[in-house]
Amino acid sequence: MHSRLSLISRLISPAFSCSYPGANERIRKVTGSWSVRVHQDLGGLPSLSMLSDDILVDHIFDYLMVEDILCLRMVNKLFYNLTHHGIIWKRFLQRIGPNVPTLPPSRQYSPPFLTSFEAERLVIRAITVHKNWILPNPPAASYLPVQAHRHILSMAVLPGGKYLVASACNLAKTHYSLVVYVLDHRICGIVPLAETPVRGKAYSVCAKYMNVEGTPSILIGYIRRKTPKNHQSTNSIDPSIYNPYVNNPRCQIDAPMPLEYVATCLQISLDALDALGNPILVPGSQEFFDFAASQPPPFRLLGYLRSDSELRNIDLGEVDGVPNMVVAKMPETIVMKELTSNGLISTFKCAREITLSQQEQPICNLRLLPLQGQILVVRSTNRPRFAPAHSEPGGPPIIPDVMFTVAMFPTPDPGDGEAGEFNPLSIASFYGRDIEDFQISDPHALHDHGGNFLPPPINIFYRNESGGRICHMVISPTSRENAPEGFRSTGKPHYAIANLRSNMMHRLSFKNDDSRTVCRTFVIPGCLRTLFYSVPRDNRSDTLSVRNFSGHLLSKRGDDAYSIMRRETLQTVLRNVPKHRENMLGQFDLPPYILDHIRDGVTAIAWDEGTGRIFYSKPRETMLHMLDMADTPLESESKFVCSVGHTLKVICSDKWAALSNPSGRRAYARFVNYITQ
Repeated sequence: MHSRLSLISRLISPAFSCSYPGANERIRKVTGSWSVRVHQDLGGLPSLSMLSDDILVDHIFDYLMVEDILCLRMVNKLFYNLTHHGIIWKRFLQRIGPNVPTLPPSRQYSPPFLTSFEAERLVIRAITVHKNWILPNPPAASYLPVQAHRHILSMAVLPGGKYLVASACNLAKTHYSLVVYVLDHRICGIVPLAETPVRGKAYSVCAKYMNVEGTPSILIGYIRRKTPKNHQSTNSIDPSIYNPYVNNPRCQIDAPMPLEYVATCLQISLDALDALGNPILVPGSQEFFDFAASQPPPFRLLGYLRSDSELRNIDLGEVDGVPNMVVAKMPETIVMKELTSNGLISTFKCAREITLSQQEQPICNLRLLPLQGQILVVRSTNRPRFAPAHSEPGGPPIIPDVMFTVAMFPTPDPGDGEAGEFNPLSIASFYGRDIEDFQISDPHALHDHGGNFLPPPINIFYRNESGGRICHMVISPTSRENAPEGFRSTGKPHYAIANLRSNMMHRLSFKNDDSRTVCRTFVIPGCLRTLFYSVPRDNRSDTLSVRNFSGHLLSKRGDDAYSIMRRETLQTVLRNVPKHRENMLGQFDLPPYILDHIRDGVTAIAWDEGTGRIFYSKPRETMLHMLDMADTPLESESKFVCSVGHTLKVICSDKWAALSNPSGRRAYARFVNYITQ
């Protein structure tokens, strides 16, 4: 800090070298209004207030950390106004690189049009999410229930937490739809902007940012089930309420009748969402509905696939600049469809692992890796096991070992509808017992920040031992010097099965009434921050009694390469970055009323690791609930909301008088103290 002060003093000293006669008069003529706010006292000490705004903002403040800017804001009106300047916070955004929550690729969120408040909120959110996440018991900073106007069945948050796509219905479950919510509306916070009807419940909802014919858009993929026409009758079962399996592809329930499956992809333009989210239009007002009615329909059908075989695990991505939809056609086939006017379809069958080639090896999950033109596929099959010679009558059932494979397959040529059987480019086999529910993180959910930053790993999670234990595997990106030539020169991330490593196994249990409940744990994977939530093992309904949430670290004490890179990048804007907790898992510290709320039953859960927000819905209601892990300023008409711990402090953002009164200054001081800890 001494070096910074000496540098600042050297920058200030030329301002006081004008001691010759008439110097002050010349300064008045040149600077104009600047001299109005400068009260130079030649007999006193030098003051930063004597420097011009551009010197302060462009040069002096460039040497300050985030804590310094927040503290400087409390000095006087001048510094309060200057520290809100957008260039200060946009410089911080550049310095923290991959820690910045991903922004939609639209004009509104491009750097030139990003507001100073939004830039500041992104920086503070990135800092406080990191600080809270690495604590032994991460706290939820705030809780917000909002009216969703629909019963939410499942949902997906776009990277960066600006938009949420929900599969919804009315409370009677007679009308289904897809709804797009904006999550940071400047007036109303969380607002539904667009809705389109769906002929049945939408499953496996997947949403990603993508360019379609040069238009920045959100692409929404989903799967729905339908009853064939020749089996429709007044007594037929609604396929929207039929549940074929409970997160275990090896233990399916036979359908009561033949079903057809439809995988669909929709496009909604970000420009259309920006227009509907204009803060000039108050959501719910007559002006808002009149404007929405005057606009063209925001949703556009890009393509769909029909099949008599079950479709699962939909994914989206750009391959060679062309948007594609990838879906698993059970049990062992993968279908790709170009989302263009031609709509070329490619199909191939995954070749079986040699040692168990006589057994069916169904696809458990997949992830399209568009930057390397490959598909990561996880499959499993039961391993043959001989019955024991002397089995005990009435003993526990024998659970056979399971072999599962993690393999890379090439993407087929466009339009090759009968590509035949593809052998994996690389494969790894593992054995386990009672394995289920594979989840794969998306390494391309984050923006590419250039070759100076390490790409994120691919995390693979699965359950075993009847759901009581979570296993973690990780595929680290190949170093540039060892990557294939095409990736070495372009700097694109490359993932290889040879980099696959088994990390740790985790068992979760929660104390309840002086006893411990054995839990079945679910995972929402992330590149850096993965969310766990657990339910009692005997809970198999669609309404989950969630015991608690837990945060997962990539490694103990954050000593893996990717965590270190993220932490060191954040260190460039902070005086001190706290150390990671010792344990890889940290159970959330939630207030009792939140724990009672989620244990009473949850229908759907979504998680955004960039902003640190958990969204969940409950049965038989039309509310959307949000738990925020970050302590950030929130814009609400004319208020600045500081969230510290479980307490919300409100002070005005557009009036200096708010920080002039003692209560406002104490509230802001608590917020600054939290950031500087």
